[in-house]
Order: sequence, then structure tokens, then C-alpha cells
Amino acid sequence: MSGRKIVVFGNNGRHTAIKAIMLAVRQALEDMGKDVLYCDCMDNESVNDVLDLMDRQEIALGIGYGGGGMSWGKCGGGTLFTYEMYDVPHVSILMDMPYNKCQSGPELPCSRHICTVIDKGACEYFHYAYPAKADKVLFLPLAGMSAEGEQDIFAVDKKYDVVYIANPWMYGLFREGMERPWRNNETHKYIVYLLDDAADYLEAHPENVLSALKFILKEKGFEGEAYLRKMLPYCWDLLLYIKTWRRIKGMELLVKNDIAVDVFGDGWEAVPFADKLRLHGGVSYEESLQICAQSKILFQDQGEFNYGANDRTFNAMLNGAVLVTEYSRYLDENFINGQDLFMYGWQRGGKAGTGNP
Repeated sequence: MSGRKIVVFGNNGRHTAIKAIMLAVRQALEDMGKDVLYCDCMDNESVNDVLDLMDRQEIALGIGYGGGGMSWGKCGGGTLFTYEMYDVPHVSILMDMPYNKCQSGPELPCSRHICTVIDKGACEYFHYAYPAKADKVLFLPLAGMSAEGEQDIFAVDKKYDVVYIANPWMYGLFREGMERPWRNNETHKYIVYLLDDAADYLEAHPENVLSALKFILKEKGFEGEAYLRKMLPYCWDLLLYIKTWRRIKGMELLVKNDIAVDVFGDGWEAVPFADKLRLHGGVSYEESLQICAQSKILFQDQGEFNYGANDRTFNAMLNGAVLVTEYSRYLDENFINGQDLFMYGWQRGGKAGTGNP
């Protein structure tokens, strides 16, 4: 890569974590002595500069969140850019499961495409959904970040006892009784039965969507990859449901045990127990790090990263908060439960322990 640049693609208009994480990636590469260019995908001039460098074969590697930086038309006119046109490797950092429709990347054409995932279960999904890329997937949990003044982290005033930092996700889509989304369309009744069984399984076991589908299909006698591939389009509906359900149930657990919690995130005013929460609204990613530093306990769900971890896990640890988190097999294998962190299982009434019922 001598004489060529690494381009890191950021998007200042997307999820609050993306800019901070991609800037951290750029800084890490620069600290390694690499020639790095940061491209803001929302800035036309920045995009055109990168495309000109691509045309001159001066880019050695691209790195972005999901599909960020992988496909676009040149601003102001010009040729559509895709990685099919260039022999340039690209790394897509996935911050959620690959079947989350809120992100792209795995499906885009790129012969030298590496995807990093934050849950080991996502690696198996690639085998079924993107077999051509299955051998180019890396399990790489997001690292945490420290707030400013990390050297004084244990001197920070801990003004919050218990904190939760996240939105209730897709709660607004089915507020009435947490309706399962596949019941509101023309899904075949037999598919509905299978999805209901998978959802029931996910409500009782700390597993991801793919694991639940595999278990239910086998239990019903539908063994084999052909059956599982037929069910892959429904992973999104299951994710919509279970990620929101677990997030709501986690907060409900605190309320039922009369634990006062300070909540930072948009949308919580819509939940039935909102009057029991101390609502602060949404905050920036940088502010969330400061809040971690000011918290005695950070409480969180894992969504469905039950064989991985999200960045809040490590943000809490690095900023001096005690982490109370939903069970994750990855965390159980790499940390001491009850010492490094505390894992709960709402499936068993929130009792401490492995969290695995």
C-alpha cells in the first residue's frame, strides 16, 4: 500500500455512533503511520475527491459503516461508482445483524469485500444469505470509548444511580400489545405459525433470530438448508419484534422492582410505564460517554447480540460504571460474571447469574 491512501467513510447524518466510531478508526490507522483520508459521505466535495483518487488508482483500501462509501453516482454528474469497477478491497463495519434493513453493505457487489460483525451468529447467516462472502466475515465487537478526562474517571461525581441509554427501538410500529409484525400482512398462515413459535422461543432463550429459526424448523421436521433459506426473508420481522420486546421487558423489569432509572433516549414517553422513568430525551454519542462516567450502574439489554456485544458494554466498563447486562455467551466466555460485570436474565424474573434459563 506504499504511496496509496486508506479512505475511511463517515456519515455525519446517520446514527449518532457512526461518526464517532469512524473517526476513531481513522485515528487508530493514523497512529499506525498510515496515510488516511476521511470522507464525509454527506459532503459532495469530499465524495468527488475520493472518486477522483479511485480513478487514479491511489486508494488502497476503503473502510465504512455498512454500505457507506460502496456505491454512488459522482456528484454533479459522472459515472456511477461501484467496487465492481475497481480492484480495491473494502471493509464494512456492521453495527447490527446483517438482516437489519436499517443498514446495507453485505448485499452490495465487491469482489474483495470484508464484513465485520458484532455477533458470532451473524457469521453463520452469511453462509446462507451471502455464500460468496461467507469466508470474508470477521467477528469484531465494537470497542468502547472513554469520555474526556478518563484519567480522573473514578473522581467523577456519580450523580446517577442507574442509567439506561438507548431508544425503545421500533416500539412505535406496534404499540398495541406489542403486536407481532408478521400478523399484520399477507404472510401465509403456516409461516405465521413458525414465526410465532420462533418468537416464543426468543422470549424464553437468550439466542438470536437465526438460532431460533433453526431450532423451530428442526423441531417441526423441516431440516436442511433449503428450508432455512426460505425463512431468511422473515429475519427482519423477527428482529423488529424481539429487539423491541427485550428492550421494553428489560426496562419493565426495573420498574416492577421499584428501581429508579434515568433514561436517555427518544421515544420512552410512549411506553405504558413512562411515568415511572426519569426521562431525559436523546443525547449525542459524546454526551452518552460522559453520562456513563457519571453513572454508578449502566443497565442494558443486548438486543439479540447474545453471542457478541454492543459498544455500550465497553463504554460502561471504560468509563467506570458497573455494567448490568442481558446475558451474552461471548461476554460469559471472556469476562467473570459477578466480578467484571453482572448478567441478568429477564426470562427468570431478572435473577442474577448466567442469565441463561
